Amino acid sequence: MKTTFAYDHYYLYEELKANLEYFAQTYPSLCSLESIGTSREGRSVFALTITDSATGHPLSKPAFHIDGNTHAGEVTGSMAAMHTIDYLLTNSEDPKIQKILAKKTIYVIPRLSPDGAETYLSTPYMLRSVNAEYHEKDKGVYQEDLDNDGVIRMMRVKSPFGAWKAGDKHPLVLSKRKPDDTEGTFYNVYVEGLVENYDGLTLNNGKPLWGLDYNRNYPFGWFAEYRQAGAGKYPLSNPETKAVVDFVIAHPNIGAVCTHHTSGGVLLYPPGTFPSKKASQTDMKFYKEIGKLCTEATGYPVINLFDTFMKGDAETYSSGAFDDWCYHDQGILAYTLELWDLAARAGKPVDWSKRGDESIEEQLENFEAELKWISENAPECLSDWHEVDHPTLGKVEIGGVNDKYCSQNPPKNFLLQEMEKTTDFCLRYLKALPQLAFDKVEKTEIAPGAYKISAVIYNKGYLPTYISEEAKHIKVAKEVKACLEGDVVVLNGDKISKLGDLAGYGQIQSGIFFYGGITTRYVPEIAKEVSWVVAGKPGDTIKIAAFSPKAGKITQDIVL
Repeated sequence: MKTTFAYDHYYLYEELKANLEYFAQTYPSLCSLESIGTSREGRSVFALTITDSATGHPLSKPAFHIDGNTHAGEVTGSMAAMHTIDYLLTNSEDPKIQKILAKKTIYVIPRLSPDGAETYLSTPYMLRSVNAEYHEKDKGVYQEDLDNDGVIRMMRVKSPFGAWKAGDKHPLVLSKRKPDDTEGTFYNVYVEGLVENYDGLTLNNGKPLWGLDYNRNYPFGWFAEYRQAGAGKYPLSNPETKAVVDFVIAHPNIGAVCTHHTSGGVLLYPPGTFPSKKASQTDMKFYKEIGKLCTEATGYPVINLFDTFMKGDAETYSSGAFDDWCYHDQGILAYTLELWDLAARAGKPVDWSKRGDESIEEQLENFEAELKWISENAPECLSDWHEVDHPTLGKVEIGGVNDKYCSQNPPKNFLLQEMEKTTDFCLRYLKALPQLAFDKVEKTEIAPGAYKISAVIYNKGYLPTYISEEAKHIKVAKEVKACLEGDVVVLNGDKISKLGDLAGYGQIQSGIFFYGGITTRYVPEIAKEVSWVVAGKPGDTIKIAAFSPKAGKITQDIVL
């Protein structure tokens, strides 16, 4: 895929900002840049609007929303968002791209957490969403780069009651101590770091200091800290999450969302707080069928959040997520795309139906396979055990993987592969949006100075004009309307006619049947006719318009 910029490293804030400004300055008729909010440290949360302004205002077209870097360390997401921007604009003279930009609007918020991402990219530390204190330091081990190699790895500490012992395979793969392991050298393993308030007896990892989780801070399904760690003081208590919600609400043409995360190599879809069998089965069909496009583009499976990702756990499921808010509060179809799959690269793809149930032996086998892949493809990310003088614990050993750029994100030389297949999916996904069109427009003179104007308006998209059945359920769906614009005298009919909803071709019922072979069984209302009687004279021009927030606005002139 041809792009202007390179995708062989992860952008710090200033480079990301400079590239966005370049696009806005180079393609002023195709995109506009704005800051939708300011972080705690004064960085902008940028949004880029992409569409061909010559073919209509951005709000007059069906819109697709992309964002990335909700979580500070998931910098692949922001790079994928930047790549899609780059590809669309760099190739804007390609007829296929021209058609997209003529008919659709794409909103991109590449980095939702600029402060958190900057900390992640410029320090050894790992964090959830933002470098804002979430817990005070208590008793335990807190991450610190003890050997000054710029990476925080594993730290193993000898202990007579250690849970681990040296393995007989890869040096970094320890063995779990068995019930009869009473002789030998044993270890407990912690994050590489310093110890707070050690009593000389019991040692555990400390609670994350930077544990605020933006994807637990959205209004739908929000729970307080006692139930949902990282949720924040109240829904949208973080300036960045509030900025995104305000942005989505201010752009009612958004009908589809893809929020980029890492890792795991999987496409997730709502509901995330209750079983999918209790949701609209029409919507679930949409999610699954559009999701197949992702599998074709990326190889990633498509699974439901609650049923499979959360394993149907009604007690401890994660909540307050952006995709659930989009779907349940706005009626928008939203996916969370978890990019990068180290396990699959290592030949040990995750079985999502069994995730979390693997034995310790299976987990260690998978870890060993991942280490082998890393040693062959990104050896710079590995460090063998080496001894360090710890200020509290004495001699300890540090070793392991640079998880930032092997496990959580791809090594830099694999980054472009993730970018291209993500852009491929997004450009296919946005084509599923509803799109109003005229089938035919006719005029008939029925009396001197009186004309009947009629038009058939249809939806040429896969999705219905209201996007989802959930939108109807929560009463946010907007119907299609048609009107005659300008100073026209209407003799019969409403100047603004309400047409209701138009189905998408994704709702056509068809299949293969024992008698009849391939059969279309049922076609819903995809097209509707509207008519007016107007006063006029030969040569007058009448402008017909049809519009829907999610399906766009179309116009056509007819000369009497």
